[in-house]
Amino acid sequence: MRWRTPYSLLLMALLSVLAVAEARDAAPRFTATTLTDETFTNDSLKGKVALLQFWTTWCPYCRGDQPAVENIIHDFSGKGLVVIAVDVRESGKTVKKYLEDHPRSCHIVLTENTNLVAAFAPKSYPLYVLIDREGNIAGTQDGAAGESSLRDLLSRAGLGGPSGAFDQPSPDPRTAHPIAAKLSGLIPGGQNAPPLKSLPGTVFVLKSGERLEVHHYTIIAGSLRLTEPGNQLSIPLAALDIKASIAANHERGIDLKIPTHQNEIFLGH
Repeated sequence: MRWRTPYSLLLMALLSVLAVAEARDAAPRFTATTLTDETFTNDSLKGKVALLQFWTTWCPYCRGDQPAVENIIHDFSGKGLVVIAVDVRESGKTVKKYLEDHPRSCHIVLTENTNLVAAFAPKSYPLYVLIDREGNIAGTQDGAAGESSLRDLLSRAGLGGPSGAFDQPSPDPRTAHPIAAKLSGLIPGGQNAPPLKSLPGTVFVLKSGERLEVHHYTIIAGSLRLTEPGNQLSIPLAALDIKASIAANHERGIDLKIPTHQNEIFLGH
């Protein structure tokens, strides 16, 4: 029965590899205070599963995933799930105004009230980080992929189950606008989308209400030209809400320039 010795050694080696593969890093030490003055820390969340969502009010993919997030809150909050939505680099006024029109059940945290943004440095939105009951990072998801994907992520921390009605990414109600549809490939998001090259980008607000963030653009008299790898689009300046665009960028610390005569050209990158 000599085969038992090498067989046992092989089994032990395989178990050792699996143990290493399952090893998880501890979540960084953090404090997060919500808009309702509730404070969460690593210690207060021990024994619970925490799902962090890094998001912004202008991100259409975040809006699209919102029904999926609401569904998993409904299904798993009684099983120890805590969802904390960390808004990235927007003012409290902007976030509160958004929540008036798009109420959320999760705990909302501003960048100024947490160190989580600095700890995870999100480059595209939404970014999900799952922390298990022991305080370790169980998984991440970069981009919106719908409810089934979020349930798969939760399963890494012992939660999950059959997905509901939102198996596909929920559509943004404004994407029917023809310009927004053409620009869907220019706005960062989704698992396969490239990360933002820098933060923050320049925001352009259309008269339709659509908000677009881009990093490569040219503005000449009468025309805004948006350029990303493999995508180009020209939008008449008449389609822009210029005052709203200037105000949105001023809030981000960006001085947006609009040409006032034919020979002026402004570049953004």
